[in-house]
Amino acid sequence: MAGERVEGTAFGVGLLRALEAKTRPDLRLFEDPVAEKLLSGWAAWVVRHRLARRAFMPLMEMAAPGFFGGVVCRTRAIDDACRESLVGGVRQVVILGAGMDTRPYRMAAMRTVRIWELDLPRVQEAKRARLGDPPARVRYVPADLTREPLGEVLAAAGHDADRPTLMICEGVTQYLPLAVVESIFAYAGSLPAGSRLVLTYLPRAVLSDPEQAGRVRRFGWQTGFEPAEMPRLLAGRGLTLAREWTADQYREQLLRPIRRDLAVFEIERVAVADVG
Repeated sequence: MAGERVEGTAFGVGLLRALEAKTRPDLRLFEDPVAEKLLSGWAAWVVRHRLARRAFMPLMEMAAPGFFGGVVCRTRAIDDACRESLVGGVRQVVILGAGMDTRPYRMAAMRTVRIWELDLPRVQEAKRARLGDPPARVRYVPADLTREPLGEVLAAAGHDADRPTLMICEGVTQYLPLAVVESIFAYAGSLPAGSRLVLTYLPRAVLSDPEQAGRVRRFGWQTGFEPAEMPRLLAGRGLTLAREWTADQYREQLLRPIRRDLAVFEIERVAVADVG
C-alpha cells in the first residue's frame, strides 16, 4: 500500500462502484448506496447526472477497455465469498488496503461483526471526511505493510488471532513486494480453521506483457503469480484454494444469466482460500 497512486486507485474504484449502483436494477450486480457519498468534484457530478453517465461510460471504455466490467464483477464475486464466510459464523473481518471499500456499511452480513480496516493514514482521513467516524464495530488501523508486520499491527489493534477471521485483500497484492504478499498469505494460513482469505492478483505474465507495460509503470505494479502455481503456493502457507474467478467465469456465471453485455478485462483474478 503505497502513496498517491494507491490513493487515486481507491477513489477510482469507488467511482466505478457508484456508477454500477446507478445501473438498471435488473442488470445491477450489487447494491451500493454508500459509494456515491465517497465522491466529490467531477466524479460526484458524473454519477449524479444520467446524461453525464451516458457520455462518460463510452469514454471510460475507450481509455481502459474492460476495466469497469472487471471491477464490478470482482466486487460481486468478493461480496458472495464474504457473505458465504459470514453466514458460516465468522465474526471477525480484516480488510487490507481498505481504500473506499463500502462493504462494512452496505452489507447486512457485516453489521454484527468486528471489522478492522487497514490502509495508509491519508486514505483513511479522506474516507472519514466523507463518511464521518466509523461505527464502533469498525476500527480504522493506519498501517503500511511494507514497514510493519501484519500480525503485529492487528494484535496491537485488538484482533483476536485465535478466532476465525475473514480477510479481504482486494486490489492490493500487485502494489506490494512479493515478500510482503507472502507474509500476508502466511498470516492468513496461521489463523484458525474456518478462516478465509479473499484476494485479487495479477497473473505473472501481465507484468511482462508489452501491451501492459504502460499500466505496470503508471500504477507501480510489482507482484504477480502464475495461476497454475497458486494452489501449491497457498497450500504451503496453510491455505486451500477453494475457488478462482476469471473473466470467462464472470461472463458465464454473473453476466450471462442476467443477459448483460459487458466487457471484462483479462488481467486479474479473484482467489478464495480457506483454512482447514
